[in-house]
Amino acid sequence: MKEWHLRDLVTDHQTGKLRETAIWSNIGKATLTYGLCHQIKTGTLTEWFVAAYGAVVIMHEVAARVLNQKQQTLDKDKP
Repeated sequence: MKEWHLRDLVTDHQTGKLRETAIWSNIGKATLTYGLCHQIKTGTLTEWFVAAYGAVVIMHEVAARVLNQKQQTLDKDKP
């Protein structure tokens, strides 16, 4: 199994080049996660924030994985 590195969060797995979209995606997810933890800690958590967190963070990951699977299916036919 390939060893995992922190740079894998921001680089393309095929080319090894930096991906700006991955950087901003991870910054956004980290910010939302911090906001969620802060609201839990202070007791001000609202259902609207939980819904926004779920929509942005979780659905983004689901969509990314589905699109990645479809891309891999298309790429396997290419030499």
